[in-house]
Amino acid sequence: MKYDEALEWLFSLENMGIKLGLDRMQDLMAALGNPERSFRSVHVAGTNGKGSVCAMLASIFQEAGLVTGLYTSPHLVDFEERIQVQGAMVPKVEVAALAEEIRQIVESPEFPKGRRLTFFEITTAIAFLHFKRKGVQMAVVEVGMGGRLDATNVIEPLCTVITRISLEHTQHLGDTVAKIAFEKAGIIKENVTVITAETDETALRVIDAVARDHAAPLLVAGREFDFKVTASGWDGIMVRLGSIDGTVKVPLVGAFQASNAAMACECALDVSVKSVRIREKDISSGLSKVIWPGRIEVVSERPRIVFDVSHTPDGAKVVADELKMLHDGRWVLVLGVLDDKDIEGIAGTFGGMASKAIATSPKTKRAYPAETVAKALREHCDDVTVVSDVGAAIDEAIESCMPGEAILVTGSLYMIGEAKEWLEQRRRR
Repeated sequence: MKYDEALEWLFSLENMGIKLGLDRMQDLMAALGNPERSFRSVHVAGTNGKGSVCAMLASIFQEAGLVTGLYTSPHLVDFEERIQVQGAMVPKVEVAALAEEIRQIVESPEFPKGRRLTFFEITTAIAFLHFKRKGVQMAVVEVGMGGRLDATNVIEPLCTVITRISLEHTQHLGDTVAKIAFEKAGIIKENVTVITAETDETALRVIDAVARDHAAPLLVAGREFDFKVTASGWDGIMVRLGSIDGTVKVPLVGAFQASNAAMACECALDVSVKSVRIREKDISSGLSKVIWPGRIEVVSERPRIVFDVSHTPDGAKVVADELKMLHDGRWVLVLGVLDDKDIEGIAGTFGGMASKAIATSPKTKRAYPAETVAKALREHCDDVTVVSDVGAAIDEAIESCMPGEAILVTGSLYMIGEAKEWLEQRRRR
């Protein structure tokens, strides 16, 4: 297959929908020679912050001299973003070759479950096979959805991390925080340390119970390890990490990134005790070099334009609170939301801080129509415009932005993906 043909085949598998469960994935791994056993790994689950923690850990492990793989999802612009080795995206030619290799196996008569495999299962297999072929020594693996029955849960990690939990994917994971926490805690393995900065008592009780059932040491921020933000601005944060007794610069905007940095630090220290040596200076240097686009990312100064992938009410509140502290003027909001998200909660938080809001809709069948977004926004903002195309919506925001105002583009990863494409086209012009 050529690259375009490989992507066409992969995305055709989205018609299979979401099928949680490990049987198909375990069979596929066995058919491929169990590539997931060829590298050490850490596993990261959660609702908010898991991507940032993954990026931080990958940067730390690279700084320690390890050949490092990073598997995250979804991508913002290019599919290859999902699978990286040493910070380099998987080449298109390798995506095509690996997809062809896997397709021949899953479509063979000897593999009856192949016809039922999903997009995410095949993509995960491509990642693990790529890591094996590239000699990855340490892989940072982000859970796709939930954890217990997620396709990534075939790995045997050295350490697990569970970031903050809130209601998401309720049709698949359950309609309460406790049920969702149970699914996230499903990545906990026997005697493998689990690290969290969760503060919700209900979620923490569930994580603690599952950890005890697996004799897994549980390290909780504020209890077994501590951190403190000492400075925060548009260029990132300074955070003091108790476990290394030092202050670290993290070039990601938002004081909330401090807990993510603390979890990454604790995970790296745990890995160092069990497996490969990670020095404190590797942790400090790795955190200082981390790159993770789309998280309160400033893409323009005049006017100031911020891209953020927040897609839950809890995530929106954290980001909104941070933006209010960083910018005391008014905001022009460009919002698009997927139809499995709490649109009322997201619109309520972001709409309430906007002097003007532009409702839009990213190009995916999963997105709410722009008119639906506008209806939710009108409950909280007096000036709401509908512009269905994301790029055109950002152009409208720029045209209407007054002196002293800033622009926030947010609501989903798909939104920021299209916003990134708009930005690239604008720069070329």
